[in-house]
Amino acid sequence: MAILNLKEAAVNGKVSQGSVLINTPPLVRSGKKNDYMVGQFLSPDDSYEFKIWEEDIFSIVRANGTGIYDVEVIGADFNGFYFTVKKIEPSHDKNISKHDFLPSIPRDYINNQWRETVKRLSSKGVSDTCWGIVQEVITDPELENRFTVEGAAVFYHDNKIGGLVNHTTKMLNILASLLDNNRELRECSDLLAFSITVHDIGKVFEYQDLAPSEFWYANHRVRGIEFLAKYKEKIIDLYDETFYRQVQSVISGHHGDFGDRPTSVAAGIVHYIDTLESQTTSLIEAVNTAKTDRIRYADWGFLEPLPIGKFKPIPEDSPEALESYFIDQK
Repeated sequence: MAILNLKEAAVNGKVSQGSVLINTPPLVRSGKKNDYMVGQFLSPDDSYEFKIWEEDIFSIVRANGTGIYDVEVIGADFNGFYFTVKKIEPSHDKNISKHDFLPSIPRDYINNQWRETVKRLSSKGVSDTCWGIVQEVITDPELENRFTVEGAAVFYHDNKIGGLVNHTTKMLNILASLLDNNRELRECSDLLAFSITVHDIGKVFEYQDLAPSEFWYANHRVRGIEFLAKYKEKIIDLYDETFYRQVQSVISGHHGDFGDRPTSVAAGIVHYIDTLESQTTSLIEAVNTAKTDRIRYADWGFLEPLPIGKFKPIPEDSPEALESYFIDQK
């Protein structure tokens, strides 16, 4: 069975068949009458919610776990779009693999953004010493080059191959603006740049190909501090112990009230940068993937979308301009 194009299938009432990837374990919830299953199909362009209402159908997924399935689905739209699964069975097609379904950020884009960000921050005081230890840390063999491959999340912002480094780069760009707005921070530009680079580095161990890893429950803050300990002496030699302990405080406290609370100003600043970047990215992703004119956002319900494209000039000889001209003459 061919891979199902979920973007084309995402139409209310449309029946479609094809192969899909369930990359993370779905949940079974209690309904008014019976239990039902809710989960996510993952595709190169987006993730799509699915629901299975019949126990004899979702029991197949419970028995076989995550993986590639052949399905028949119907598009549905109630408090947001989702697929209703009518038939499902494990795929036995050896010509397709999990990696055919994983969304990714173009490698050239990631590399260019990183280079431009390093250049921008260097002009604002981040030293070559800092970039040297950054390069050593993110290319550590223990990471298996996955700092530039793993996603920043499973379900939320930048949940794509390359999402972790993309999220980190965007945070570094926000830092560059803060160093312009608050020049007193430049004395600590190395500390803030290095801390941002490694704040989520433990996600290399928490996730595996956009899904929870075997030891996901030892979260990325714990694993990040554990990993960085091998560089303790080198960081102290380059800077001092205060620098190293401040970096630890950022890794442990960058989730704000949603984890260990910040215990340093650096942790607070990185938390706010992290929140601004991740939440803005989540809002933009909600706009880009909306199936209707209304954006449904978990925190606030339905939102009016940005008027992207509505204020672009229309060429005078375009069909739209000609149609508008004749309407105006009536």
